[in-house]
Amino acid sequence: MSSHLIPGPAGAEPEKIGHDQAHADNHDAGANRRRQQQRQRAKKPDIPSEEDCLGAIVQVARLVAMGLLETAQANAIRASFREILLHHRSKTKEAEKGVSNVELLDVLRKDPKLLSLFEPLLSQAQVEWILRAGDSTGEDAA
Repeated sequence: MSSHLIPGPAGAEPEKIGHDQAHADNHDAGANRRRQQQRQRAKKPDIPSEEDCLGAIVQVARLVAMGLLETAQANAIRASFREILLHHRSKTKEAEKGVSNVELLDVLRKDPKLLSLFEPLLSQAQVEWILRAGDSTGEDAA
């Protein structure tokens, strides 16, 4: 191997990294990874699920019954969990909104070619229901 490919003096040894330096580098990389994970967690709020909220409300009631929590504090905590429950329920209602099967069937009766566009968005039961409903009226829904 010729020395003209390696920069630096020909007789110079590569710089050795001691155990302490390698450990410090690994520690810094680990610390950077932890900071990045904490930033990612900070971006997404930790919202308790409906089940978590209900469990917490039950636990608050137990703490009041044991005399470990004042009623005013318990009411404030319960109100917070109730707000989270209302949020979950409103999101569920929003998800349930949409076109009803009957409305969809009316649209498809007007233009049966739309079924191929809607089909990926429908459950298999809905597709079968639409096809049966189309057959029962003597029309071809596909």
